[in-house]
Amino acid sequence: MNQLHRISLAQPLKISIIAHRGRTATVKSENTIEAFQKAIEIGIPQIEFDLRMSQDGYIISYHDRSILPSGCNSSDRLEIKDLRYHELQLIARNKGFEIPLFEDILKLCSDRIVLDIEIKEEGYEEQIIALTTQYLKYSNFVLKSFNDGSVRKIKDLDPQIKVGLLLGKVTGRFPLLSILAQFFPEYRIFKTGADFVAPHFRLLRFGFLWRMKLLKKEVYIWTVNDKWRLAKLMKSKYISAIITDEPELALQVLDSLQPTRSITDGESKLLNNVDD
Repeated sequence: MNQLHRISLAQPLKISIIAHRGRTATVKSENTIEAFQKAIEIGIPQIEFDLRMSQDGYIISYHDRSILPSGCNSSDRLEIKDLRYHELQLIARNKGFEIPLFEDILKLCSDRIVLDIEIKEEGYEEQIIALTTQYLKYSNFVLKSFNDGSVRKIKDLDPQIKVGLLLGKVTGRFPLLSILAQFFPEYRIFKTGADFVAPHFRLLRFGFLWRMKLLKKEVYIWTVNDKWRLAKLMKSKYISAIITDEPELALQVLDSLQPTRSITDGESKLLNNVDD
């Protein structure tokens, strides 16, 4: 009986692991310079983060639309768009973190890590494009948004930018129609010119991945943290990236799934002859 040898000859799985808001196992603070620096140090291939604009026109990385000052009731949350940057920073420092400027993130990450940049609001796409292309090559970033208007505007302003349509947020006066537009986004993709879609993993039903394949659109999935779900999704050849709060775990799972195949003694001898 021929002895079998295991070597990595099969095509490796091609999927990008993206740290959601820069989170890692050792740094839990999100959307901060500290988090992004740690992701770079431990070799995470890509980070995702959110952009908003302060009242005085500074583009910052912060997820929520409002912030709660220390010692205040939940009803006292303040809108990000109504606060100047120095006011936001003062509130954040009192809570133990700092809110970074978008430009500082670009300076830190340029030529070091790929960026997945989410635009939370419409109205300042041109400024984001100007800053991003000043510091990064087109191949080193993507932009994405839940807002169809932002996706369309970015493609109109600079067709070279890879732009994604985020899916999984129910909005508007007609929630049922909004839900259907998440599961079946084909018209929105056509209208916005999106290069890829970024659905929540619960939207992967009704042949979603197959339909995106027919449209030749890449798929970025968010936010996947369970080991078993990571493994299941990584086996799909239709998924280009997975956004996760557990990027180290995801990389371990991906590494464990890298394909190998068995070869016979004859194939092994041939390889040995090549080495000689």
